[in-house]
Amino acid sequence: MTQIKPSRPTRRLTLRVAAASAAAWALPGATHASVFPDKPVKLIVPYPAGGGADLWSRTVAGKLEKVLGQPIIFDYRPGGSTTIGADAAARAPADGYTFHLYDTTAFAYVPNMRKVSYDPIKAFVPLAHLGALPMVVVAHPSVPVKTIPELIAYAKANPGKLNCASAGVGSPHHLIAEFLKARAGISMNHVPYKGSVQYTADLVGGQVDLAVSTIGPMVQHIQAGRVRALGVSSAKRVSALPDVPAIAEQGLDGFDEKGWNCFVAPAATPPEAVQKLRAALRTTLEDPETVAGLKKGGVEEIFSIPVDRLSEAMRAENQKWGEVIRRANITLDS
Repeated sequence: MTQIKPSRPTRRLTLRVAAASAAAWALPGATHASVFPDKPVKLIVPYPAGGGADLWSRTVAGKLEKVLGQPIIFDYRPGGSTTIGADAAARAPADGYTFHLYDTTAFAYVPNMRKVSYDPIKAFVPLAHLGALPMVVVAHPSVPVKTIPELIAYAKANPGKLNCASAGVGSPHHLIAEFLKARAGISMNHVPYKGSVQYTADLVGGQVDLAVSTIGPMVQHIQAGRVRALGVSSAKRVSALPDVPAIAEQGLDGFDEKGWNCFVAPAATPPEAVQKLRAALRTTLEDPETVAGLKKGGVEEIFSIPVDRLSEAMRAENQKWGEVIRRANITLDS
C-alpha cells in the first residue's frame, strides 16, 4: 500500500486552525477554566451593621478586596447569640465564595448552653485568626461610680438595682459580666440586646445603667463624656483606651477575660479556594494599616494563633467554657 504524505497546504491549514482556536480562546466570551475568585465574595457577619464586628469586618475588607481583586459583600445575620450567622455559614455553598466572622459565642459559649444546628468545630474550615476582643465596663454618667471598686461598693449597697446590658445571652459581654459579678460578689440585672448598636443607644440615653461592651463602638462616647469607662477586661490596658485601667489593676487580681474571633469557611470548601483565602487574609492581617485600624477598634493580639492551630484552639475554648458554664450553672435564661 502506498503511504500518502500530507501536503504543505494541509500543514498550513492545520496551523491556521490552531491559530484560530487560540484566538477564540482569548476572546472575552470564551469558555475556559476560571481562576478563583472571579466574582464577589460574601462575608457573613453575625451582628448588626454599625457595631464592633461591622467595624472590624470593614477594616479587613478594605485591604482584602485589593488582595483578592474582588468586592466583599456583607451579609448581616444578627440574633441567636451569633448562632443565626453561624448556621447560615455552615449551610452556605462550599465553593469559596462565602466566609464567616466566627467568634467564641458561637463555638464555645452557646453550644455549651443549648443544642445548636451545626457542629461548632467540624462544620467549618479555619482561614485566619482575627484577634482577641477585650471588653470595657462602661456606665451612664448618672451612675455615681468612676472605678470598678466604686461600682462594687455601690452594687453591694444597692443589690439588684443596677441594669447591665450585653450583646445577647451567652455572648462574651454577658459571660464577662457574670464573671465580674461572681468575682466581686455583687448582683446586677442582665439586659440582653442583639448587638452594640442597640445597647449603646439605650446606654447613652440612660435607659440602662451599665454595659459590658466591645471597645470600638464605645471609644467616641467615652471621649465625648456620654458614658464613663470603668475598666477593661484584659489583664493589661488596651491600645484603644490607654488611660482606662484594667479590672485586674483595681483589686481583682488575675482578671483576664476576653473573647476572640476568626474567619472560617464551610467545611467542604475546595482546598484551592481555602489556600487562596488564607493567603489573602494573611497578607491583609499583616498589613500595618489594617493592624492599626483593628487596634483602634479594640482588637488585640491580631493574627496571633497560627491557622494550623485554630481548630485545636476552638476545641480547647469549647471545653474550657463548657466546664466554667456547667460549674457556674449559667443558662440561656440567665
